[in-house]
Amino acid sequence: MLDSKNFPRIHKLPVLVSNQIAAGEVIERPASVVKELIENSIDASATKIIIDIEDAGKSLIRVRDNGQGIHKDDLVLALQAHATSKLSTFSDLTHIVSMGFRGEAIPSIASVSLFKMISRLKGTKNAWAINNQFQIKPASHEIGTTVEVNELFFSIPGRRKFLKSEKTEYLHIQSLIRAFALSHFSTGFFVKHNGNPLFNLSECNNEIQQRVISICGRTFIDKSVELDTAKESMHLWGWLGLSDVSRSQSDRQYFYLNGRIIRDKHVNHAIRLAYDDRIPTGRYPSYVLYFEIDPSLVDVNVHPAKSEVRFSEIRNVHDFIYSSLLGALRKPKLLIENNIYNNTNEFNDQKSSNKKSNAYSTPNAKKNDVDLSNRSSLKYLSLLSNKFLIAMFNGDEYLIDIVKAKKLITSQYLYKNFLSRTIVMRPILVPVACELDVDILKFLNKDITRIEQWGFKLEQIAPTQILIRSIPAVLIYSDVILLVKNLLDALYVNKTNTVIAKRIAEHVNDSGTILDDDNTTKLIGEIISFEKMTHEFGLLPWRKLDSKILSLILDEKE
Repeated sequence: MLDSKNFPRIHKLPVLVSNQIAAGEVIERPASVVKELIENSIDASATKIIIDIEDAGKSLIRVRDNGQGIHKDDLVLALQAHATSKLSTFSDLTHIVSMGFRGEAIPSIASVSLFKMISRLKGTKNAWAINNQFQIKPASHEIGTTVEVNELFFSIPGRRKFLKSEKTEYLHIQSLIRAFALSHFSTGFFVKHNGNPLFNLSECNNEIQQRVISICGRTFIDKSVELDTAKESMHLWGWLGLSDVSRSQSDRQYFYLNGRIIRDKHVNHAIRLAYDDRIPTGRYPSYVLYFEIDPSLVDVNVHPAKSEVRFSEIRNVHDFIYSSLLGALRKPKLLIENNIYNNTNEFNDQKSSNKKSNAYSTPNAKKNDVDLSNRSSLKYLSLLSNKFLIAMFNGDEYLIDIVKAKKLITSQYLYKNFLSRTIVMRPILVPVACELDVDILKFLNKDITRIEQWGFKLEQIAPTQILIRSIPAVLIYSDVILLVKNLLDALYVNKTNTVIAKRIAEHVNDSGTILDDDNTTKLIGEIISFEKMTHEFGLLPWRKLDSKILSLILDEKE
């Protein structure tokens, strides 16, 4: 073990070493380089940024902009640590409005790559280039700056082995540019990877929504609620995706603070709290949100990569974000304002002469087909919290309970397919053990054929225990043990097949349900086609809406 006598005296680190240490904090991967260079271009008021990437940034990262450019005499300073044009005094740190300000990025990047920068200052005729060795030479360039980074981490090869595959690093860059494109609408982004176009986004000052559509897709906008609220020094606006556009991962969650994308645990908590149970378990909400606040109320100088911040009044920020989102999400979203079915695709309104119409009667249909003769309109008006929908039939509006509707459809499916022995089984990846009464187990062994006819495969593994190996595919999201016990109880007391179908269909829930336009209209069509079934299974799960109640609901969307 070393003692104090073996340590060298305190000395100042060489500039190259200190820059490489800083690079370890700022430059994590190629995407980090792209981020720092784009931020510099944005701070230079660039309206056009051209980016060329090769080998996911390992071989080449070239970022060219049409910004203000750099003065010839400042090029050497630009490659020195803590040299910046974005602040001068300590007090400037309390009013940061630029993307970058620490002055670490360029010297850090230059210390771990083959680096070259060319710039022409606005109002001058000549451009100048500088490299790692601080050599300045005349160059040809339009107004603006080009930074070229070759062979990233060539000087510290140990870092290169920690990089992921080309595909992974490429996806990080792709995700990063999406994030920038969603927050800087006055800047155009033109990106190529290995010579292939990746992004081609022109500046869009007056067409912000079109930029969001380009990045997140039309469906996201159609299935989102808009938000725009302000309080004191805070302003929050953007789009909140409904359950329809929830994701299996958190890759469409964009939250910007004064134009800078951030990740903050308090902000994330407020958003999760607002969504609460509006998103199915295991799914992540989609959103694009812009939060503007007085710069003096937030500290952005708490992380080298500037991805974390500290609010001076976090409770006020948290409560404002939560209440704003909650208010917006409580408003029903008008998903489709026009008739889904045009004149050639409407549901039949044929009525039997011997049948009286009532509020719960539905157009006749054969199986799941649509009879286009004697048409009437079906208008899908709104989807509420992925649990209810409002639809118009023959001029009247109805509120439909989606889960009850699915239970109704499932019960008929189970009943019909039990009779035809065609219920589709779904094997359980990890079979589930279940404890049963001895009497039920004896009955199970005697009636195993009928149980399998209902779509279940059960195996006795102990005197009072069975293994559940398969269940009906339509009930895959149900509580498996409770489902099986309810089936066996119903069979044990000799319930009719109709009752059994209804009882096990009660286990249908909204887990795994993602309703888009097609699935929602298909659901409505299936409900309509089951008029005959209602005589056996009860009234359809809808209720006619009073015009005043409907007006109140739909007015809330504004």
